[in-house]
Parts: sequence; C-alpha cells; structure tokens
Amino acid sequence: MEKNGRLEIDAPRDMTHQAAIVTLNEDLLPAMKEVGDKFGSGELILPFVLKSAECMKASVAELEKYLLKEEGSSKGRLVLGTVYGDVHDIGKNLVKTIFENNGYTVYDLGKQVPMQKFIEKIEEVNADAIGLSALLVSTSKQMQYFVEHARKNNMKIPVLCGGAAINSNYINRVAKEGGIYTSGVFYCKTMFDGLKMMDKLVSPEKQQFIQEWHEKIEKWKEPTFEKVEVSEFAHSGIVPVTPPVCTNLNNVIRLEPKDIDLNEIWKYLNKKSLFVLSWGVRGQSAKDSEQEHEVLFQEWKKKIVDEKLFEPSAVYGYFACHNKDGKLVVDHPNGEKLLFDFPRSSKSKHLCLTDYFGKDDVVAFQAVTVGTKVSDLIDKWNKEDRYTDAYYLHGIAVETAEAMAEWINHKIREDLKIGDKRGLRYSWGYPSCPDVSQHHIVWKLLEPQKSGMTLTEAGQIIPEQSTAAIVVHHPEAEYFTL
Repeated sequence: MEKNGRLEIDAPRDMTHQAAIVTLNEDLLPAMKEVGDKFGSGELILPFVLKSAECMKASVAELEKYLLKEEGSSKGRLVLGTVYGDVHDIGKNLVKTIFENNGYTVYDLGKQVPMQKFIEKIEEVNADAIGLSALLVSTSKQMQYFVEHARKNNMKIPVLCGGAAINSNYINRVAKEGGIYTSGVFYCKTMFDGLKMMDKLVSPEKQQFIQEWHEKIEKWKEPTFEKVEVSEFAHSGIVPVTPPVCTNLNNVIRLEPKDIDLNEIWKYLNKKSLFVLSWGVRGQSAKDSEQEHEVLFQEWKKKIVDEKLFEPSAVYGYFACHNKDGKLVVDHPNGEKLLFDFPRSSKSKHLCLTDYFGKDDVVAFQAVTVGTKVSDLIDKWNKEDRYTDAYYLHGIAVETAEAMAEWINHKIREDLKIGDKRGLRYSWGYPSCPDVSQHHIVWKLLEPQKSGMTLTEAGQIIPEQSTAAIVVHHPEAEYFTL
C-alpha cells in the first residue's frame, strides 16, 4: 500500500526482522569493513571514517525498530577504558565508535579507571575481552599490573592493548613474563587491528587463533640493545651564562579568558600539526584536501569564538634558581626550596636540563589551558554520535593549547629580553623531562588550580587540552633524548 507518498509493504514481523538482519549483515557491516580496509591502506582519512560511523549508527538505530530483541544482534561484549592515572581518551573513544558500529556491545568505563572497576565490570557483564588504553609510558604499566593480576587469579579474559605509549615488544613482554598469559594479550596498533582481533576472539576460530598467538609468543625474544651506562661523574660540559635581568622575579602573572584573544593565539598555531597529527590528514588525501581543510579550520575558528567554546587561561612566572649537586633548586616566594631532579642523557653529549643553569640563576615556568568547557562538549557530542565534530574539536583544542604555550613562551622571551632564538620550552612527558609527576612542584610555584587546571595523583593535567613547561634561557639549550 502507499502511505505519505511512500510505498510500504505489509509483511509479517519475522519477515521484516529477517530483512533487517540481511541489511545489517550483507550491506552495513561489509561497508564498514571496506571503510576500515581503506583507512588501513591510507585511502581514507580518519574524519571520513568517523562520518561513515555516524551513518552506520543512524542506520542501525533505524533497523533496531525491526530487530527482534530476544534474538539480539551483538557479536560480543568488550569492557573498555583508559587505565588509571591517564586522562586521555580520544583513542579509546574511537575504539568504542568502531566496535559499536561493527556489532559489538561496548561497556565504556571512561578514563582513569582503577583495576578493580575493570574486574568488577568483566564479571558483571561476562565480557568476551577487555580493552586497555594508555597514552603515557608511566600509565602503560597499569596494563602490566592487570595482566599480572589476571594471571595470578586464573582469569580467562583476553586483553586488547592500545595507545601511543606502547608497542608490540612491550605487550609481548607483558604477556610472557611470569609465564604466558593463557587467554592472550594482544597489541592493537590501530582501532581496526583491535577489531580484527576481537572478531577472531568471538569466532569459531578462537582457539586456533590463541594457539597461533601462543606459538608466536613462545618464539618471541626480547630485542637486545647495547646499554650505555651514564657515569655519576658524566657531564655535558655546558657552561652556564650570565642570567638575564628579571624585574618580575617571584611574580606570577595570571591571564583570564577576557585577557586572551584567540585570533592572536591562532597566529602561533602549527597548521601542519593540526591537519596531519590532530586531524589525521595524511598521504594523498592531504594534498587533495588541503584547501578543504583550510576552509574547515576557518569555520571552526569562527564557531569557537561565536559560541565561546574555549575558556582559555594561562599562568607564568619567574623564580630564582640554583644548580646544586646536579639538581635544580628553585626558591619559592615563601622561602621553601623546591627540588627538580632531571635525568641525564646516555648519548654522547650527556645533556641534562640542570646543566643549563648556574649557581645563581633565573628560571621561568608556564601553564596554559583552553578550559574545561571543551572537554564536556566533546563528551556530549560523542554521546550524541557526533563523532566527527568531536574529533575535529578535540584536535583544534589540543593544537590551540600548544599555540597558547608558544604565545606565553614569546611573552617570556620579551620579558627577559633574550631574543627569539633563546628561551627553549620543555614540557613534562617528553624525552628531556619525562617525569610528569614533577607537575606537582610546578603547581606549588604557579598555583594553576586557580586558573582551572588540576592534577591527577600521577601528575597529569586536567583538562587534557592543557600544557605546562619550564623555559630555559641558555643560548645553547637544545632538545635531546635520554
């Protein structure tokens, strides 16, 4: 019969259900697989994948009207979360999106998830696997702790691990040390790698897949690298220079949203980093859509300003410091001596940040954020299946925070009158100063919590789109690895 200008077919409920199943299994899921394959080969960029996921989610929502609930359509159950101490969740959110759009039920526990919460949820929902995400080396240890607990308590849950902090060697080591974890610990470089492994784990081929993994792990050997010991007497040979004249010593400058012009900040934004690293525009797609992404950037800037999506704030200050016994001692205005212990590189120059400072010197610290509002909005959009918008906003928020850091860095150079070639900025978590727990010392000096920036117990900054750094005025300062 015809209704509202559309042809509708009267059919028994079970026939309608079967048609929905066919559409899901023969059209939608193969289409998402093709999207994943093209992403893996570099033919599609991530925002296009997310747009496909949005279409998939809307289609499935429509089909659910015709699917018989008692039969269910879930391929399996995944408990997912970012490990304890880690506040980053963009990668975890992408995994959730792709898994859900490929027929899985995902129990997303969020970020900074304690081990016990994972364990309780696994038991509650009888999960087929757990997905652990970590961005930092320090927090990736939580993956090891989980596997050790699972091994000790004879748990039978496969573990999928992903994130920028890890690699296959690390996960293989976690899986093998103390005896191979029988249910499997799998390194997932991308969300689609994780999806392929999950498909195997819920298929009739599961035992064969795990057996093949076992054989691979048994043969795997830890790569050996020549270890260079750093003598306690090693030194870079850097000679401290006369400190710049600082008229703002012990003065903390705090900038609120009303003091910050985002259009001025965006002059310091690295577009290549935005497009390639944060928006995932790579390969031929980058060349083909360069103008398109420039237009998109301008549209997002206008939207952010018009709708006040960012609430930027910054704080920076200058303090007397002293190179003493290989440590950097900073004078707090209240008389307290705060100690920074920076590691020394094992490379030929044996560089260490402390070496750039003299017995009596000056050091600057800074912290910036785009505010908490944007994090809340990203979470809201993800829940509303606006994956692409959330992804683009997250990317520009991260790069805006970095641009703010460079803008403050420029102000510090001007205050110290050291020119544009001096005043190198080092952020914690990077090779030269990897220990993010030292943020707690910076917070004693600058009190960024007054500007809305707080710290986790491990020292990560909340909100995520924030940075903190030490600024080194020495003209020979350079970035280095340990």
